Amino acid sequence: MKNKKKRNRAGGIFLVIFVVSLLIAYFTNPKEEVHKEMLKTRLMEVLDETMLERQDDVIAYSAWKLAGRQMVETFADHYISVDNYFLFSLTRLHWDGESYITGIGGFGEVYITKRLNSELAEKMIKNIEDLVIDSLPDFLK
Repeated sequence: MKNKKKRNRAGGIFLVIFVVSLLIAYFTNPKEEVHKEMLKTRLMEVLDETMLERQDDVIAYSAWKLAGRQMVETFADHYISVDNYFLFSLTRLHWDGESYITGIGGFGEVYITKRLNSELAEKMIKNIEDLVIDSLPDFLK
């Protein structure tokens, strides 16, 4: 009889811990703004590294130095979304017809994956170059 009581108590404690963990996960799931800020920060780091390697590309490098932060802000507004699953959330980057999971959020933190790399940065820089060139007057193209 004593052994059965111990098992019930252990099962009850486990259940309480499990429920409390679920509640903590639910209430500490990061908001969409936190996901976007973390991804913007990581994007700036990756693009800064890539642009330093491409300093000889005057148009792209100059555009990056002049308006890099604004470009990332605009990019984030259009190409980043967050999927909320209540206990955790995923940061998605929609690019070139595909959707990449680039981050996961939970327990108040957002972790950006290493998938956000220079290959993706190169595609984004190409897009920035095209935007800059398209915005130039015809005689400068």
